[in-house]
Amino acid sequence: MGVRLTEVTAIPADLREFVGTEVRSRRVAAGLSIAEVARRADVSAPFISQVETGRTSMSIPTLYRVAAALGCTPNALLGGATEPRSHVTRAGDGIRLQASAGSHSQKPRLISRTGDDVLLQAYHYVIQPADDPQEWFEHPGEDVVYVIRGSIAIEFGDGSLVALGAADSLHHDGATPHRWVLQGDEPAEVVIVVGDPTSHGANVVHTAETHDP
Repeated sequence: MGVRLTEVTAIPADLREFVGTEVRSRRVAAGLSIAEVARRADVSAPFISQVETGRTSMSIPTLYRVAAALGCTPNALLGGATEPRSHVTRAGDGIRLQASAGSHSQKPRLISRTGDDVLLQAYHYVIQPADDPQEWFEHPGEDVVYVIRGSIAIEFGDGSLVALGAADSLHHDGATPHRWVLQGDEPAEVVIVVGDPTSHGANVVHTAETHDP
């Protein structure tokens, strides 16, 4: 019996509206006020209101915090069907999310499927030297970082820093605030795997590729 596949061939134009509707419906179902979700996610109540009405989008770290505040996974807020379970994302396709709130944010594309039952997220980053660094990010679980080419640094909230070059890897605690930034002007390609036990043992995979302007 063959494997059934789905394909993602374009970025949904209405993703912001979809996520906003999903946030609102889950908030209402959980009996939570906008203010309470904002408090749990460490954002402002007006920001949550703007998200729910599709007037703004969330960075990846904020998406994680809002999902945790609602008691669901980030994948759940991005929608998606539970079947089929095999999924193809062609080169250049996939949902694009912001890695930070700045005007020069890295914009990775999601290359894995989404939905309530999905235990993995995979991102491909194309980072320009002028892009903002990844927002500080913390979550339950662990991260594994593997550099395919180029170099990056993983900065931690305790002031420590780990520089990685091609074929280097790092396995670290996700609960320590951290972010990854480009080192130098040469292209770099990085795979980042995030495991979050609060997401039913979910694993999140990020792939980052950086280029000169």
